[in-house]
Amino acid sequence: MIPGADSALATAAALGILHGLEPGHGWPVAAVYALARRRRWLSGTAAGAIIGSAHLVSSFAVVAVFALLDGWLGITELPWIERLAGLLLLAMAWWEWRRGHDHGHAHDHGHDHHHAADGPGDRGLWGITVFAFLLGFAHEEEFAILALCTGAASCWVVMGVYAVAVAGMILALTLASIATFNRLEDRLERWKHVLPRISAAILGLMGLLYLFGAI
Repeated sequence: MIPGADSALATAAALGILHGLEPGHGWPVAAVYALARRRRWLSGTAAGAIIGSAHLVSSFAVVAVFALLDGWLGITELPWIERLAGLLLLAMAWWEWRRGHDHGHAHDHGHDHHHAADGPGDRGLWGITVFAFLLGFAHEEEFAILALCTGAASCWVVMGVYAVAVAGMILALTLASIATFNRLEDRLERWKHVLPRISAAILGLMGLLYLFGAI
């Protein structure tokens, strides 16, 4: 295996789990949609799978664009690309830390609590599908995953591990939220600001390792 590949895959999986936990990744939409249906578990599984699959497709679309650019410009063959990847990961770590700070500040003042499910679920599975694809391209984490795989492992594999982890967490949280009648969202909302900070710590560590050539 390519040196650093294990670290890249483990980091991608950890980031996928953490980001899938965040309410902003759409599982509350799937849960509220299912709770309004007669067959809650079937509806929740379908809605959660749609959102998770859309995230998977959008992630691979980002890799496809990167692969085209790499084939044209030879990005991964550049001698300084790992240092650049390290700087990008540090920049993403700062972004995640700031995001966690903003979420925590808003939560402390009681202005950030909202239900993302108001709207898309009311239009059925078609509405959720459209929402899911738009949501998949709205997150910036894919760029961090691209930086992780630069020179260390196949971007398709690393992104696949990340996207599957996100999709699995979305589906699991959707079903868990149905079981608790959506009280799970309220509980996780309290920890919403912590998740980006944990991601920031992971990205920062990997960025430093890349920057100083430790992996």
